[in-house]
Amino acid sequence: MSQVHVYRLRVKFGDCDPAGIVYYPKFFDWFHQAMESWFDNVLGAPYATVIWDRKIGFPAAHTQADFQAPCNIGEDLAIEVRVDRVGRSAVHLAFRVRSDVGDVTKALGSTVVVTVSLDPESDYHMRPMALPEDLATRIRSFAGGDTKTPAEEA
Repeated sequence: MSQVHVYRLRVKFGDCDPAGIVYYPKFFDWFHQAMESWFDNVLGAPYATVIWDRKIGFPAAHTQADFQAPCNIGEDLAIEVRVDRVGRSAVHLAFRVRSDVGDVTKALGSTVVVTVSLDPESDYHMRPMALPEDLATRIRSFAGGDTKTPAEEA
């Protein structure tokens, strides 16, 4: 069973649309913020260091969300991050956005990120590459073991 990393935030005025609820693209930004927090606080690999020093990126190849209940300005939210699968170059993340008070699910989402080299001199520049072993080990440990499926390509 995958562990859960929780990233907390408060809904700001600028997160909301004219109807007074969170504008739906913000959820995708929050998913990414939660992923960065997971790198920083759980994997022990600060995201900025992975990007700048190691020149490794994790662009989203697929993302989706299902919205359950509106979020309002001033509301405290918890974004839960779980690992569904780890492939050779892809990590499948699951997200749950919930009210920090009352545990009401606001949205469910998922993102598949692909490991790429950000080094222009690399053969894998902006192309899928194997997840570095140190990160793969930490991610699989967080996920509760080997989460790679035999038929998985990425």
